Amino acid sequence: MKRWIILISAVVMIAVVGLGVSQFSQSKNDALVLTEPPTPLPEFSFHKAGKVAFSNESLKGKWSLLFIGYTYCPDVCPTTLADLNYVYPSLTNDQDTTTQVVFISVDPNRDKAEQLADYVNYFNENFIGVTSTHEQLWPFVTELGLIYSVVEEGETNEYYLIDHSASIVLINPEGQFHATFKSVVNEQGINHVDMELMVEDIKRIQSEYL
Repeated sequence: MKRWIILISAVVMIAVVGLGVSQFSQSKNDALVLTEPPTPLPEFSFHKAGKVAFSNESLKGKWSLLFIGYTYCPDVCPTTLADLNYVYPSLTNDQDTTTQVVFISVDPNRDKAEQLADYVNYFNENFIGVTSTHEQLWPFVTELGLIYSVVEEGETNEYYLIDHSASIVLINPEGQFHATFKSVVNEQGINHVDMELMVEDIKRIQSEYL
């Protein structure tokens, strides 16, 4: 009898797991990578305009979209910020609170907190810009599966470039790494995230979030 109960329980569990997989397999977004299970972020404290710290606590109680870049970026960053501004009104959850957008500058040498605020607020007054030292930025960024490298930085080269990931990371209201939306190269040769598909998946993730 116990053997049959175990077998039935196993079948039910497989069916439930299979249902969860099939629900998300309906996503048309091949760029979506779920973190299963969602993982806590390392402790961090970044600089934000107004001499305010942006830390793990700043991510609690709301959904957040994080991506890295720098204000001197010629293409990926302004394109991504403009695209996020376009879909921003659609980024609401069940509590009717908008998902916060956080731009993390990996160029602390040139991007200071106040300058970052001006930059991101040009695209949307609700966007948040933060930065820190490379000693803090690098382990945090790599923990999210992102990467960056400074090209020819130096005292005499004011206009150096930074190679960086163009993917967008989704953080859940518990401050956990929940998903990544990978970037692809568009017709203009710029790495970007498909915003419409991303919004669809965010809504699905939020509706299934417990």
